[in-house]
Amino acid sequence: MTGAQFEIRIDGTPRTYRDRKDYAIEAARLLKSKQPHSMVEVKDLKSGDVTAVANRPGVNHATCG
Repeated sequence: MTGAQFEIRIDGTPRTYRDRKDYAIEAARLLKSKQPHSMVEVKDLKSGDVTAVANRPGVNHATCG
């Protein structure tokens, strides 16, 4: 996948990729809201930095829409 710098992982398994950090974080938050008991992380593929994603208080994407 060209251009993808950020990997989104669920329980350590790569699931999807994004080219922008803000898109990766938002996608990870959505996944976390749908799977609250799973570990959702965003990994920067260039630097190796990993960010764990937590649910935002008061926001429940699982019931939106």
